[in-house]
Order: sequence, then C-alpha cells, then structure tokens
Amino acid sequence: MSEPKPKRERGTGRLFLRGATWWGQYYFHGQAIRVSTKQTDPKKAERFLHRKIGEVEAGIAPPVGAARVTYENMREALLADYQANRRRWLRKGKDGNPYIADLSHVDDYFSGWRAADITTDAIRKFVCKRQQEKAANGTINRSLALLRRMFSLGVQDGKVRDVPHFPMLREATPRKGFLDHAGYQKLRQELPEYLRPILAMGYYTGMRKAEILKLRWSNVDLLGAEIRLDAGTTKNNEPRSISITGELLEMLKIERQRNPRAEYVFVRDGESIGSFFKAWKSAAKRAGMPALLFHDLRRTGVRNLVRAGVPEGVAMAISGHKTRAVFERYNIVSGRDLRDAASKLDDYLARQNFGDNSGTIASFREGQAEGKKEEVVTKQ
Repeated sequence: MSEPKPKRERGTGRLFLRGATWWGQYYFHGQAIRVSTKQTDPKKAERFLHRKIGEVEAGIAPPVGAARVTYENMREALLADYQANRRRWLRKGKDGNPYIADLSHVDDYFSGWRAADITTDAIRKFVCKRQQEKAANGTINRSLALLRRMFSLGVQDGKVRDVPHFPMLREATPRKGFLDHAGYQKLRQELPEYLRPILAMGYYTGMRKAEILKLRWSNVDLLGAEIRLDAGTTKNNEPRSISITGELLEMLKIERQRNPRAEYVFVRDGESIGSFFKAWKSAAKRAGMPALLFHDLRRTGVRNLVRAGVPEGVAMAISGHKTRAVFERYNIVSGRDLRDAASKLDDYLARQNFGDNSGTIASFREGQAEGKKEEVVTKQ
C-alpha cells in the first residue's frame, strides 16, 4: 500500500494543473480565491502563489478577476457613489429612477462589455464615434471622466486592477463674453418685467442661474441686506453670503411686496420660474447682443468685483469659486482694460527718472525747440 500524502499545512494554499498551466488556490477572509499563475514551471508557479499569500497576510485584498467584472458592475458602483455623496450630476428621471447626466452615451456604447475589454483603443473608438456625432470636446471629456471614475472606484473596491489610459481632448477656449453697464441698461429695457430682477441679480452678484432661480425668501435678509446660500444649494456644496445694496436691494424689496406669500424670490404668476431661454434670446437680439448668454453675467460679476478693487480672496468668496485657476477664467480682460493699462504705464514712465520725472518731457521739448532755433540761425 502507498503511504498517504502528508496533510498540507493550513494557509499555504495549493497548486493544480489545468492543461499545461498551473493554477493556484488560496483564501481571503474564508473565501477561496483561484487564479492562474500563467506558468508551466511548477517552481515559478509556487513562487507566484507565495506572493499572493504574502499579500493576504499584509492585508492586501485580492482583486476580483476583471474578466468577471462588467461595465454594468462598475456603473452600479458609480451610481452608489453619486447617491452617497449627493453629487450635482445625479438627476431623477420622469420615471422616478436616478440617472447621471452625460452618462447615456457611455451606456449606449459600453453596455454589455467586460471591464477587461474596455481598453485605451476601445476608448479612442468611442471618442471617434462621438466626434462623428458632432459632440463637443468638452461634452466627450465629461463622459470620459465618468468612465474613468468607474475604473477608479473599481480599483478602490479591489475589483479592478488595471486602469486604461484615457485620451482626454483639448477643449475650446473659455468664452470671453461680458456685459458692460450700458449694455445692462439696454438689455433690461428689452426683457419682460418678470426677468428684470433676475438680470439684476446676475449682473450685480455673479450668482449662477440655478442658484438664482432656486433662491428662497428664507435665504434673503432684507433688513441686513444679505443673501445666505445654504450648503447643498451651491455648485461646490459650500455655503456663502452675499451683500446686496443699491438697485438690487430695492428691486428685491419690490418683489417681496408683490409676492408676500411666495416661497421663491423670483416667480411668475405665483409659480417658480423654470427655463427662460427663448425670452432671453429674443431680448438679447433686440438689444443688439444676440450671442449673449446668461452665464456671461457671471463673468461680468467677477470682472466688476476685481475692477472695483475688491481683494481677490473676497471676490472668490462672493462668486463661489474654490480655485484661483477657475476664477481667473472668469476674470476677463477687455480692450478697454488694455488701453487703461497702457495709459497708466505711459503716465508712470513719464514720471520716472531716478525719482520724479515730471520735468523730463518738458525739458526734452525745450531742447528740441532750442535746437531748431540754432538751426535757423546757422542757415541765416
């Protein structure tokens, strides 16, 4: 009789053959993990298995085979992340089900795919398809960012190990539209009466359109002349306060008198205002500025704060910009700014000559005049 095989020591795992390839089995939290060593040499396979067991002992969770992870699995994790963190791109459809904005095209293309098959080459083909559909580079980048987030969550959850490279596209340069005060007054006359207070709010504060339309009277202190935006109602989910004065304060007082029982500050026939795109476009066209967007008022608000001498830190707190890089995109420099800068530089240089240069130009001109006199005398 052959001697019985010695019992394998607990925790050492085991190797077994599948065809000519050695596979390893080890345990993580009581669950058996089977993985191909991709080796035909038993000694190399054993070293591979020992590395895996070492990772478990170090507390490193083994990744679930990407071959079994699908796009749908990663999408579920993304949706759960958005719901847990209440991200702004999470919306609710007419059927009541949650969805993520800009994800539909990714769903249409990658539904049914395995995570392992979503390679950089596949992503480039998706980009080409969207470009053929005339999608803007910025729109495509938003979709790629969502897909990249799926892979990042997969890595965090230990379900995905390899993350493909995402070839992000160069986006169009930021818009440089803004509204000067003369243009503001002209546009105000062309807008319907119910939109004029909204225009004033955007022009004087630089608030986002969504923040303005969702503004409640509970967030407005007319006596203290202050607007307090609650956390969760702003784009960056942080609260902020905005002081209101002058024309804007008076317009808000009038609105309060007109609609004393309204929940929202800006209403039409007692109801909160939704989209006003057509009314805006028509008024802007009549005012001679057909390309003007409401969001240009945000750029205008930032620019006016800086030109008024408000410190940038305070201006960023008012506008709600968290980073200087984004803030600078809204701090538009106009042709008038450049002319003013050139004029100030000219005045400055005219006063400089080892101190005050106020007489330098006059002396220079006097010298020119004396030179001309001497030239005349010489000719005579």
